[in-house]
Amino acid sequence: MTDHPKKAVSTINYFADNPISTASEDLLQRSKFVERIVREIDMIDASRGYVLAVMGQWGSGKTSVLNLVKECLQNKEMLVVDYNPWLLSGTEALVAGLFGEINAQLKQRGKQYRRIATKMLRYSELVAPFAAIPIAGSWSAGLLAMASFARKFRELRSVSVAAQKEQVTKALGSLDHPIVVIIDDIDRLDRSEIREIFKLVRLTASFPNVVYVLSFDRTRVEIALTEDGVPGRSYLEKIVQNGIELPIVPEKVLTREVAQALGAALEQVESIRRDAEVWDKVVLDIVVPAMKNMRDVRRLAMAVRSATISLTDSIEISDIVALETMRLFLPDAFWLIVVDQIPTGNAKISMDKLRGIKAQAASVGELLGNSFQEEAIIDAFLRITMPTSAYCDLSAFSSEMDVLAGFLKKRRVAHSEIRKLYLEQVMPDRLTSFAYAERIYHLADDETALKREFDVMSDEQLENIISELSRFAGEYSEAAIVNMIAATLNAIPRLPKNDNRSILMPDARFAAISTVGRMLEQFRWELAATKTAVDAIIPQLQSFSARLELILLIGHIPDAGHRLVSSSYAQQLQEQYEQDVAAMPIEHLVREDKPLRVLIAPVYWGSRIAQRIDATAPLSVHYAVFRSAVGENRRQSFGSAHVHRTPVLAWGELCGVYSDQSTIAQVYKMMCEAPESDSADLLELIKKYLDGWRPEEVD
Repeated sequence: MTDHPKKAVSTINYFADNPISTASEDLLQRSKFVERIVREIDMIDASRGYVLAVMGQWGSGKTSVLNLVKECLQNKEMLVVDYNPWLLSGTEALVAGLFGEINAQLKQRGKQYRRIATKMLRYSELVAPFAAIPIAGSWSAGLLAMASFARKFRELRSVSVAAQKEQVTKALGSLDHPIVVIIDDIDRLDRSEIREIFKLVRLTASFPNVVYVLSFDRTRVEIALTEDGVPGRSYLEKIVQNGIELPIVPEKVLTREVAQALGAALEQVESIRRDAEVWDKVVLDIVVPAMKNMRDVRRLAMAVRSATISLTDSIEISDIVALETMRLFLPDAFWLIVVDQIPTGNAKISMDKLRGIKAQAASVGELLGNSFQEEAIIDAFLRITMPTSAYCDLSAFSSEMDVLAGFLKKRRVAHSEIRKLYLEQVMPDRLTSFAYAERIYHLADDETALKREFDVMSDEQLENIISELSRFAGEYSEAAIVNMIAATLNAIPRLPKNDNRSILMPDARFAAISTVGRMLEQFRWELAATKTAVDAIIPQLQSFSARLELILLIGHIPDAGHRLVSSSYAQQLQEQYEQDVAAMPIEHLVREDKPLRVLIAPVYWGSRIAQRIDATAPLSVHYAVFRSAVGENRRQSFGSAHVHRTPVLAWGELCGVYSDQSTIAQVYKMMCEAPESDSADLLELIKKYLDGWRPEEVD
């Protein structure tokens, strides 16, 4: 039967994952919840500050709620500060950024508020004198660069911080209405950044008439705040006076929006094969139960629209919707049932059968969730979309062959050829990468075989395959972990550099380091087990750059190391690294991915530069070192997506490894006499520094 779904009149854009900004866009009936928050802010005693938290899972609509809260507060003429911590790091920079935002808002409110702004700005300079250091793309903001701020620090500290704080306290206490500081998406920050945010709140929450409204996923934040045996929940309870859970979306509302979204996804498709009976079952028994929030609805709508562009009427649309639902929201079950080609049509497949298969399919991860709802969705998917002999009523007038022929005629994915068509059209690249990654996973115990696979892999394949390998985290043997970490670290120089990324967007190399971290977590933070693994990994590493990444990941280096090993062992690794780099022939630097970083690294754990370079070194070494010193100052204004980029050199570090600027000038002259290809920009940048240019400081 061929049919067309009824055209829906879209009330929102289902193909853009943007939060709502006004009450007129509120389709989820959150107005009463917003009123509750606003009423509480109106009624609280903010004489000693106040911290309110809006908590919910990713995609549950926290940002939309905060936008509605902001709208209501502004209608009441309250001062609202949207504070975005994503562009800053470190407590000092966060404090300075917060007070800078409050200062900017206060200055727009009249003379009384401008006086308060001046006092707050002065206080922020006292507690955060180093926050004006620019964000650099290389190591130029390291220890050597920090030295220039020492004098300013001493001058500022001559003023009493306590006295200035008292002035700010009195000034804020005179306000008629509190300042409401909204901090959203805290759970999207990494572990160390989450801790810094809560340090900031704890430091400033005692000011009168300063009310924080925080937004985060409770579970993620509690995990990030857990440290030294102290549960994150206890830490959170000491800071947040009232935590409010975001209400779930009413089922009738969610059902309505699912229907609208699917209608919008299909309204531009000219020809659709649709069985009305199957459609209703898929929507009610598979799609709606899988949706938790409007983000899920939007993701599904975009996926269905994309899938139907090339498939049109080649496949029953109800099956496409069911498949995309499973692919997005129950991916392990999807891969096991659909991609791994569990026999259909000629074998009885039921939930009991799947449980048996699951026990033999550890390589794909967990199939069934812990909830009855997930199990019900999987059962409905098997029953409706992949109906086999377990669900088919076979009479004397029909057979399994007849049933299969019917599936083919109706273009149902229960037939293997139709399923193959879907897979090849919708996700061929993903299938290829996953298949390759699965092959590598099974070879991970064999060091030689694994190295061979990585060597023959193209650079273009490498990024996707490393990403897919993270799916197997928690399933590797200890030997496999050692081999996989070594292979991944050795492959990092081959990964593409995304030089056009925003400040917040990590590149492929960062993702690879994160994958290594997840592999190490399989030891569950057992220091002795991690040490044993590291002892086995280091001999496999092919460069000092790879070895340094491992040390930075596991050690005790400020703002870098994750303390996965003991401090004594971390120090031992650092000392051995320094000795080996010092003994390295200088010409071997050209083999390193980041030669300058290799040399300067010991400075950052309190030692000396491992090896210095003089002008007599090979010219290829000089070029390699200077190229690795190039970075960017990247500045991004609050509320703006535009990133201002300025090429910079890690000049302090270069002066350190070359001993003085006169040596650099001598090397520069030699480089100009024998320029390498594409070296014009580099040479011009070196000359700017030799002529006295330095990057501007951030105000």
